[in-house]
Amino acid sequence: MVGSVPSLQEIEETIERMEARYGKDALFVDYQRLKQRFDADLADARDRALSRAAALMLIKYASED
Repeated sequence: MVGSVPSLQEIEETIERMEARYGKDALFVDYQRLKQRFDADLADARDRALSRAAALMLIKYASED
């Protein structure tokens, strides 16, 4: 079964929710630095959004330990 591919807007909405949720985590400062790097290094908006989402998932994973 193949799932649907989320739109860029859906990914960005998820990022906004995750940033609000994990914004006080100690790792969020590192996320902000990575975000700047993604913005500088990645030309495609979808690549930037997916990279940000992946970094936020690492914060989520680390916060659950």
